[in-house]
Amino acid sequence: MNLKLHFWASIQLVLRSVGLVTLFVVNANAQSNTSGYSDVARQRLLIRITAQYLHTISQGQIDMDSAVRIPCKVYGLSPILAYSEGYSDGRPSPGTSLIDAGKIKESKELLTRLKDSARIRLLIELGSYYVFMPGNRKADLDQAAKYIDEAINFSRSAPTQWKIESMTLRAHLLHQSGRADEGQKMFTEIETLCERSGNTLALAQAFLRGGEVLRYGDPIRLSKFEKALSIFKTKHLKEQEIETLSLINIENFVNKRYDVAEALLHKIIKLQTEIKFRQTQYPYDALSWLAYRKGALNNALTFSNKSLASINTRSDSTFIGLFYTRRGLVYERLFKSDEAITWFDKSLKDKKRESRMYWYRSLIGKVGTLNVIGRAKEALPLLKEAETKYPPTSYFEQMHFALLLGITYENLKRLDLAEQNYNIFLIMAEKFPMEYVHDEFPAAFFQIAAFYRKVGNTAKARELLEQGKEFISATDISGKGEYFYNLYKLDSLDGRYLDAIKNLNLRNDFKDSVFSYDQRKKANELLVKYEAEKKDKDIRLLNSQNQLQRIKAEEADRTKNITLAGAASLLIIIGLLLNRYSLKQRSNRQLEANQKELDRKNVYLETLNTEQEKLLKEKEWLIREVHHRVKNNLQMVTSLLNSQSAYLEDDAAVTAVQDSLRRMQAMSLIHQKLYLDENTSQIAMPEYISELVGYLQESFDTDNRINYDLRIEPLYLDVSQAIPLGLIINESIVNAIKYAFLNEHSGLVCINLKREGADYLFLKISDNGIGLPAELDLMQHNSLGLDLMQGLTKQLKGSFTIESLKGVHITVRFPVLVR
Repeated sequence: MNLKLHFWASIQLVLRSVGLVTLFVVNANAQSNTSGYSDVARQRLLIRITAQYLHTISQGQIDMDSAVRIPCKVYGLSPILAYSEGYSDGRPSPGTSLIDAGKIKESKELLTRLKDSARIRLLIELGSYYVFMPGNRKADLDQAAKYIDEAINFSRSAPTQWKIESMTLRAHLLHQSGRADEGQKMFTEIETLCERSGNTLALAQAFLRGGEVLRYGDPIRLSKFEKALSIFKTKHLKEQEIETLSLINIENFVNKRYDVAEALLHKIIKLQTEIKFRQTQYPYDALSWLAYRKGALNNALTFSNKSLASINTRSDSTFIGLFYTRRGLVYERLFKSDEAITWFDKSLKDKKRESRMYWYRSLIGKVGTLNVIGRAKEALPLLKEAETKYPPTSYFEQMHFALLLGITYENLKRLDLAEQNYNIFLIMAEKFPMEYVHDEFPAAFFQIAAFYRKVGNTAKARELLEQGKEFISATDISGKGEYFYNLYKLDSLDGRYLDAIKNLNLRNDFKDSVFSYDQRKKANELLVKYEAEKKDKDIRLLNSQNQLQRIKAEEADRTKNITLAGAASLLIIIGLLLNRYSLKQRSNRQLEANQKELDRKNVYLETLNTEQEKLLKEKEWLIREVHHRVKNNLQMVTSLLNSQSAYLEDDAAVTAVQDSLRRMQAMSLIHQKLYLDENTSQIAMPEYISELVGYLQESFDTDNRINYDLRIEPLYLDVSQAIPLGLIINESIVNAIKYAFLNEHSGLVCINLKREGADYLFLKISDNGIGLPAELDLMQHNSLGLDLMQGLTKQLKGSFTIESLKGVHITVRFPVLVR
């Protein structure tokens, strides 16, 4: 009877556990931080760096507010985090949580119940939500003004910090509303307020944000960044230093100070490495572009390799199409057209309307390459398909789409359509913002100039050639070569042969500097080396491609897979318990038969003591055999779950399975000791707890950061008490390892098991970690580990308490089992 009750209690506990695990995994999957950073400084840097890259590489076609929201969505971070450095340590307030969940109405209702600093904070958060909404809708700006005005009102009687934050938001509102002069005046007032209050960090942020809203190329913008950088360096705030250096470098690119930009990119990578910031793909991609445009193609390929090698996670791989495009362009410049098209196709493989920004340039690159190698007939259908399914939306896309159609129609000898599309490009190019013009313009103007030269309009060709020359920077070697080549062709047509020879020689000089035999040889050697090491070096790249395919799966499908995994785990554990129950029943029947036989022999053969001892040994052997088989079955299930976890795609599901494995190991250790020891019914607790702690240390590999102080009295417990007690210790230590010592901090975990009087035992597990969050409500908190510990304590008929005071302290008091 006791065996049946114990079995069904175990089944119910497992059912509840697996259900809670599945629910936890599904909920965690819906909203989770996938950045890989637990500290707010690197989370903010990840948002700002990624947004800067997307804004600049789109050449201004994506506004900064939209660019900020993209990495927030990809990495599961709050958009407000990007703007709250002056008042938030990263932990979400009740208002932030509601806003991030889209519950704006509920956040406004919460506002009516808040007072003092909490009310000002929510006013600023609501104001930020509307100010930094993508676009400049009047309705959003009006809503923002309402909350900002109220925040400024309340800040008059609040600490200076809140006045600075309110005024900063007002300055942003003025800029968003088209009142830039008033916005800059407000930033000047903020700077004065920060200086008077002695808040140098807020002053640096005022310089940074005040410069960021100015147009590219404005000298005041660079001056503000340099002032902010000086403060951040003094305070050794490397995350803010990296962000500021990145903004300064955008100014270097805009003003075509490419040598300065190159040196600064190497400095940014060095700083990122020092703070263990993994997303170095952006500066490496910029270095690849600089090397590409200078004609240093072997360097361009090296930096392209490094940018791709920096992409290691599923979230990072969202943007991988941009880096595939860069790789394709380098191959194209090396006259390896087939390889270039292969890399463009990798970017285009999973093209969707919502991710067009990441693959549209690969479409441009592929169409351009097909035209260069004489396959315009393939290029035209590709353009027509894109025009139908993914029509160009941004000004940049529309302008270059017209250019591509012009090139393709020219190569197909449909000159009227070519000229029509070339004219569309030229008209749009006149209105394109100069600060976003890169190498596309010289190449485009030279292409159209060559067209007019071929149709006999040399005057128009010269005019366009000179326009294109204006966009060539000092380091654009390839552009200069193309200019002199086109000039040579025009001079030849016009009979200016001496000028033609001179320009041809100049063109050859530039071409040789880019495509010298030595450089091509080095580039080819680098390509061979890259391909030879591809199987090892590209494991992360191939994983990223597989991760991109997984991104295509719908959330419902992933939830379904997680549920199926949980159900499979449930079936395996139930099967294990059924098997264990069956073994116990069988062994009990066998023991009963042996006992009856022993009784009969005792009646008739009382003198044969040796025979009786033999039967007793057989009984002990049978019990040990039961424990041996249970231990083997647990290990078999552990191996199955461990193998299955290798095929799980969701990190939360893998974590849940690993937690289950540790719980099974805690039970398996008990059955192993019962099998190996002479005593087949009781467990020596000092030895068992020591082995369990050793196993958990190896399981998490904490590099000896966490020490353990074991104070275990020499107690022997029955297996029915040892198993739940072991599981409680397992859960407590796992929670301490996972959550008590963040950012690789060292710590101590103490485990104390002793008698308390004659009838009770006392277990206390303590750590000196960060403790529980202050706002955590243990009665409402939904935690599998906590529920398990409480349920297991009830099984022991004991009491359970948990406290947070300079760490977490768990206490279990339960009666000694008397048999």
